[in-house]
Amino acid sequence: MIREATPEDACGLEKLYRILLPEHTDIQVSPQRISQIANNPDSLLIVYEEDGEVAGTLHLHLCMDALSGDRPFGVIERVVTAPQLRGKGIGASMMKCAEEAAAARGALKVMLSSKSCRTDAHRFYERLGYDGEGSKLFKKYIPV
Repeated sequence: MIREATPEDACGLEKLYRILLPEHTDIQVSPQRISQIANNPDSLLIVYEEDGEVAGTLHLHLCMDALSGDRPFGVIERVVTAPQLRGKGIGASMMKCAEEAAAARGALKVMLSSKSCRTDAHRFYERLGYDGEGSKLFKKYIPV
């Protein structure tokens, strides 16, 4: 089942994020933050639940844009499915849910980033119609 995340999903989300980002030692998912995300109309944290466990997730952010009238653009982050469930259409279903949510808000486009070494993920996104050749992502982490 695909649904919006609730505060009770914090531990399950943290486990998935540790799979996706094993090099990050400071992953902390708080129930309070999930509540804040749920109350933000420009943010949608999706989970896939199977047998009562969170087994997949992605986060859609809708960003205001000055270029296209009142049409926002979407950014999808942290797409992950539990390894034992990959290849069963769960990721594609979550992506479709995010795209439908973005379209319902009139989004012009949806973008995402993926580590350059995740070639299997790149093929997955390309099969869904995402173009990885037209742009290059740059990011800079801000120290706290």
